[in-house]
Amino acid sequence: MLAAIEAHPTEFIAALQKAAAQNGLGPSPAAEQRRLDEEFAHPRTPAITRRAVLGNPAAPVTIVEYSDFQCPFCREERAVLVQLMREYGDSVRLVVKHTPLAAHPVALPAALMYEAIARQDPMAAYRFYDELFAHQERLDAEGEPYLAVAARAAGADTTRAKRDARSSEVRAVVDADLDEGRRFGFTGTPGFLVNGVSLEGAHPIADFEQIINRHLALARSR
Repeated sequence: MLAAIEAHPTEFIAALQKAAAQNGLGPSPAAEQRRLDEEFAHPRTPAITRRAVLGNPAAPVTIVEYSDFQCPFCREERAVLVQLMREYGDSVRLVVKHTPLAAHPVALPAALMYEAIARQDPMAAYRFYDELFAHQERLDAEGEPYLAVAARAAGADTTRAKRDARSSEVRAVVDADLDEGRRFGFTGTPGFLVNGVSLEGAHPIADFEQIINRHLALARSR
């Protein structure tokens, strides 16, 4: 059973969420709709200025991901994000933020390296993001030395990235992300804000589509 869960974590979480709702252990569909309505009326506002952006900088919908590079659920949600970016094209952009969990010893160094690389080239940072999630087993097994390997594969200046990752400026960025994630009520990873409307944990693409389509419809009606 453990092997099946590890192989399909997103499906496992979705099944748990569905079972919880059906058995009265999670929010009912009506309660979830009320939550969404409330967050559409009062969206959360993350700080995203001067952050690496993937996609159209002027996209009407911004997905902010609060992530941990050693989190298997974050790794699985990457496929959902890729599909969303393909489906919505210039209408959606992605901003990655960091909520490394204490249980994951390399998550914080990986977040610092990501932000250090983003200072060089935002696209190199997203290539680094892809490298770490594509080879998460190596990250877990090899630890911090693998960060330099992934940075080099992403096309970054690894000497500069290592230096910047140790800087107080880069650490302040990650610390601010952690504080922001806690303030928005995220207790695990991944967490998402879709134009300020939250999704916590692993979610199927339909949950994102529901929120994105509603945002786009609202934008067209204005």
